[in-house]
Amino acid sequence: MNWSWHAFTIFGIPVRLHWTLLFVPAYYLFGRIGGGTDPLWTAFIAAGLVMNFVIILIHELGHCWAARRVGGQVNQILLWPLGGMAYVGQSEDPRTDMFVAVSGPATHLLVGALCAGLILSLGIPWNWDYINPISNRMWWFGFGPTLAVDALNVNMMLLAFNLFVPAYPLDGGRILLDMLTLRLGPGPAARTAGTVSIVLGIAIVILAFASRNFFLAFIGVWVLLNAMQLRAVSQVDDTYSIKGYSDRGYRFEEPRKEGYFARRRRLKRERALARRDAEEAELRRRVDELLDKVNRGGMGSLTPAERKTLEEASARLRRNG
Repeated sequence: MNWSWHAFTIFGIPVRLHWTLLFVPAYYLFGRIGGGTDPLWTAFIAAGLVMNFVIILIHELGHCWAARRVGGQVNQILLWPLGGMAYVGQSEDPRTDMFVAVSGPATHLLVGALCAGLILSLGIPWNWDYINPISNRMWWFGFGPTLAVDALNVNMMLLAFNLFVPAYPLDGGRILLDMLTLRLGPGPAARTAGTVSIVLGIAIVILAFASRNFFLAFIGVWVLLNAMQLRAVSQVDDTYSIKGYSDRGYRFEEPRKEGYFARRRRLKRERALARRDAEEAELRRRVDELLDKVNRGGMGSLTPAERKTLEEASARLRRNG
């Protein structure tokens, strides 16, 4: 976290940017693609990168939403060159953690469906390559209507990569770990998932070198480091629990941060209570005045309107305690 800074807050969740994000536009502008500093080329790259990180942010918000649904504490979201991380902890219950893990990739189905609807509404001819996660579309070149096509393709690519590559700490790897925990227990599950992830991490690195994909290589190395750490920690104790180890760990004892809409509802309730308290205070003052008049001159000293006010006020104060 020392190499990141707070960018903004959404739904009460701080979003931080890692300084290494600066390498991403530099890589695409001058490295892998080329194109120099041509203004139009720069605009194309910027549009693609912004679109990609918005999609990643929505993915991480899916994890945060699910964590809050099960009562977990959401700390923050970090966006960095390899995507994003939602710091929401790890549940002791594998089924609960599986729900949180699935909720991130599920956002790609939702956003992808919206993109598909937009494509059809704009009259763009449909092509099944739009939802092919391994198609060779150059998604960062899109502007206007084609941006919806690129966004759909990116969502399907991220859905497939996160959900169907069972490599820890990707969502697919977390789901595999949770499923194995239900059958084998925490320690054996962590060792098995770690072994599978190491094999897949090596495969990702080999694929990255074969395709000369700089970022894919980093993802492979990241998977390898996390998988080896998972196996190393699980070797210590067969009852090893992954709570607190990963970037998702629920802390139920911590108060949940108040979001924008929750704050609006709370302030509305507080204003309503303040108005009711003020009205009751005024009513009690009026009743005291009428009772004082009764003590001096008896009930006969009250006018019909004052007698009615006293009766209604007494009934209301009895109802409100």
